[in-house]
Amino acid sequence: MSGPAWFQVAETGPGAFVIAEPGHVNSYLVLGDDMALLYDTGMGIADIGEQVRRLTQLPLLVVNSHHHFDHRGGNASLVAHAEDIAVHVEGAALHTDPAPHEWLEAYGHVAHDLRKRYEEFHALDVGGFFLTDSRVEVRPVPDLAGWRIEAVRPTRLLREGDVLDLGGRSLQVLHTPGHSPDGICLWEPQTGLLLAGDTLISGTFFAHVPGADVSAFAASTRRLAELPVTTALLGHNLRHRESADFVARVAGAFAAVRDGHTRPYASTDMFGAPVRRHDFDGFAVLTAPHGTER
Repeated sequence: MSGPAWFQVAETGPGAFVIAEPGHVNSYLVLGDDMALLYDTGMGIADIGEQVRRLTQLPLLVVNSHHHFDHRGGNASLVAHAEDIAVHVEGAALHTDPAPHEWLEAYGHVAHDLRKRYEEFHALDVGGFFLTDSRVEVRPVPDLAGWRIEAVRPTRLLREGDVLDLGGRSLQVLHTPGHSPDGICLWEPQTGLLLAGDTLISGTFFAHVPGADVSAFAASTRRLAELPVTTALLGHNLRHRESADFVARVAGAFAAVRDGHTRPYASTDMFGAPVRRHDFDGFAVLTAPHGTER
């Protein structure tokens, strides 16, 4: 599948673009005067570098929000184009493995099922709700027989408080563990723009996977809720941007999960793994079943 058919690209703020793989993952391009920054590189199913080059010819800094395959899938295609591929220091050793065949195969099934469910939802939607349009359409899944996510060694290590100067605008690195130990958000104090990765999403928060930690998630989201956020750009799902109110609601939700003030029920994640599901208004938190907490 060609890039334009797979991605949905739109300006989402001054000098900021969402490069979405709708229903899968959202990457973001931020333009300064001297340099562009790409926050996450997506699934690697189509060439995200082509989309970046359509938008800017500035030197490029790639920052991965964390090491999970769906956020670094396009790294290999950007090696020749990027000045650096930067990750949090906690994740340096976690970028050394390619995605295993089993994960790619499992995600392929997830992608096909997501498209099928979107088609069913869309058929109901056009009967009167009109919540869906081409901007949020979950794309048909291309032939994934040749899909690979290669390991790419990071060339720059980031730490809490580092400042990424793009010329005319700067982003601050915030270490936000919870979903993964190497999670980072990028914060622009001058505008209130927050690039949140999987620390904030408009769907099911994966707080049950290896490396996830509910207490760390609660601390990180509370920290973000204390910032004067004007726009939060989210890592997944069709609703890619939210306000400070959403950030505060997520922080409150994780505090409730941490403190045992919810009523979870047995469910499964999208791969079929057993979880405890905690439902909230507009999102859910998945935690490990009893006896398997990390």
